[in-house]
Amino acid sequence: MSYHGGPPPGNEYWPGQDPPNAYGVPQSRSPFLENGPLHYQPPANEGQYWNQNGQMQYGMNTNYANNGLYAPVPPQQQVEQPQFISPAQLFQQPLAPSLLSHPSQNTPSGRTLSNPASYNSSRMAPLTPANTQPDMAQLLVSLAEEYFQAAQELAPTAALSMTVADVEAYEGLIATGLGCLDTALKRIKLQPRMEANIRLRFAGVLFEETENSMEAETALSKGIALCERNHYYDLKYAMQFLLAQFMAKKNPKASMKALDGHISDAQTYQHFSWVYVFRFLRASHALESGSLTDHHAAVQNLRAVANLAKQQNDNAIHLTASLMEALAFLKIPGPESLQHVQTALAQARSYQHDESCNIPQLVGLTHILDVSCAIIKGNSVEMLTKLKDMQSMMDKALHENTWGTTNDTFAIPINRTPKSSHTVSQDTRMIVGIGNDGGDNLMMTFLGKKDAYSITYLLCGMVLLHKNSSDQKGLKYLQAGLDSLEGDIRSARSSSGLLPDLVSKRQWRGEISCYFRIYMAFCCAGLANWTETKRYIDDLRTTVRKFEVSLTGPLASLALYLDGIYHQGIGDFDSALQIFGDPKLSLTTAKSTALTSADQVERDIAILATLNSLWIVQDKGLQNPDRNLSVKEKLEPICVNHPNPDIRMAFHLVGATVPTNPPLELIEIKSRLRSALACGNTTANIHQMCICLSIMCNRFFNGVIGPQAEKSAKAASVQATRSGNTLWMSVTDGMLARCYEVQGKTQDAQASMASAQKYADQALPGV
Repeated sequence: MSYHGGPPPGNEYWPGQDPPNAYGVPQSRSPFLENGPLHYQPPANEGQYWNQNGQMQYGMNTNYANNGLYAPVPPQQQVEQPQFISPAQLFQQPLAPSLLSHPSQNTPSGRTLSNPASYNSSRMAPLTPANTQPDMAQLLVSLAEEYFQAAQELAPTAALSMTVADVEAYEGLIATGLGCLDTALKRIKLQPRMEANIRLRFAGVLFEETENSMEAETALSKGIALCERNHYYDLKYAMQFLLAQFMAKKNPKASMKALDGHISDAQTYQHFSWVYVFRFLRASHALESGSLTDHHAAVQNLRAVANLAKQQNDNAIHLTASLMEALAFLKIPGPESLQHVQTALAQARSYQHDESCNIPQLVGLTHILDVSCAIIKGNSVEMLTKLKDMQSMMDKALHENTWGTTNDTFAIPINRTPKSSHTVSQDTRMIVGIGNDGGDNLMMTFLGKKDAYSITYLLCGMVLLHKNSSDQKGLKYLQAGLDSLEGDIRSARSSSGLLPDLVSKRQWRGEISCYFRIYMAFCCAGLANWTETKRYIDDLRTTVRKFEVSLTGPLASLALYLDGIYHQGIGDFDSALQIFGDPKLSLTTAKSTALTSADQVERDIAILATLNSLWIVQDKGLQNPDRNLSVKEKLEPICVNHPNPDIRMAFHLVGATVPTNPPLELIEIKSRLRSALACGNTTANIHQMCICLSIMCNRFFNGVIGPQAEKSAKAASVQATRSGNTLWMSVTDGMLARCYEVQGKTQDAQASMASAQKYADQALPGV
């Protein structure tokens, strides 16, 4: 969940403005675009600045559209180029009826943008009677909004194709709209209120579409001074909010310092709605910095919001602050942070029966965080319980009309106070608006319903990965989530919006698709189905190229580790050791103290890669007891008290089986296996339990005659069957066959050996 501001449902959007982007940090362009964003340069001489088609020159890098990663649309018949109206021409010729029509009906690709008759008439300049002077300011504003709307209609097509023609058409419409607003500010004497609104709109578009922060900051600074002279407190706060976002892109520290001053002023005048706004923004900026000092400041601001909300009886705000605090502590690994997350979630759940807090987005986020917390703890019973609660809630949310599939914005109610009447208005509804009940509405953004549903599918697959036996339930959840996500990507053409936001959303979905494919590959690897594992790895690489996903951080570590697992599974040990020895998976380069959850994930994957390598080098000709001891001593302080029980179990299993110099005593081996069993009972990891029982059977009952030996071999075989892993089914049936053979049960031994051979052929065909 991110706080960017946005229009409330029912209040309509700020003319020409789409909901803010919920799929990334606040910024004017998608963080995934590697080319230069457009730069709006205000015309010094309108008559010379605008060319014949009104195309504004604003320094857009053409590589933005021609990046080679999106398939260009097939060539189409050449059509007439859209005719742009130069703002300067309005002062050089009589008003023509065509000026009141839609600015462009066709794109350079020949696509129809929209029907002019479908636009809301309240957003058009009113028709002027004959022999009367037209309202040039209103006309320019209406023209600007028409251009912005036309650009947003074109944006879905441009986001999918990313061709030069489509992107340039989008840029031309945005630039022409900006030129209309700029001309209104520089060439027309405006009423103070209208001038303030135009300056706010002008700066808002510059923030959303360009990197021209200097021009925007100048407009906002003049606008703030204008608002102070005329006591427009609502617009003043809105401009301060937008100016702080501009400052955060260049100097986050300066932005946070400015926000501290705005918070103090709003608190002094008891403008509580804006206190919430500035504190939430201050916390968001602090969390983005990544430093522990700023993290502490973010938590303090969120707790200050919660305390104020409690005093003002704004329960929905208190709920939101608690959830953001939980998100903040999830960024920091460790048991203490996990306890803070659980405390914050408990505060959030205390409002589950409050009608004002029955906001589907917030309720859904509560359940998602609850499941995430249970996954970190690793308790299988708790994970399944939380998972069922989340599934039940999301199924109900499908029928909630207040949670849309295309609109990422939602409203959080605030109790209206007498002093907020002149600080909140329809002109500030992109940040704080007025609801249908007359109260204030704080606007925030969250995932759309379908995207949130895809995240829940991913969590379901992760939880059920431990139990992905022959029914492959975890894999089925992952496949359903991936199908839903890819369906949304293909249907993105239907919704209009800002091109940077649509590109950012598309690439966010591409990155989530990568995680789906990684976990689906892990499901297949757990079943020793290496053909399907390879297919998902290839799909992952295709997705990375298609969406230009940056393989960094945990995603890169997971993808690399998965590749090593595949080569280990097919018996290509040399390639597996080479991959596991990559610097990205090396404990020597992993951070000794994980500062963030992402760092913790990368270090955990490095631990697993080291454990895998340690087992591989026990092959004949590679075994070195002295090296084994050195690696185990390096792993022990990291793994023995690791918060993840699966990693503790894996370490104990390796420790009990890898020979060292001097060798482990029998009591030490039993202790490690006992610890591994305890971890397995907590996580219900069927695959690891199968390995543990197999090791115990081989270590203590190999060649032993008696019922206890037979029970041990049968238990390992049953657990392997439950895991669905053909490799371990082959191993355990082979041990059971030897057990039968020792006890003289020849017929049973032959049947078990035949079963073992069959599973071996399935697990390693051709070997």
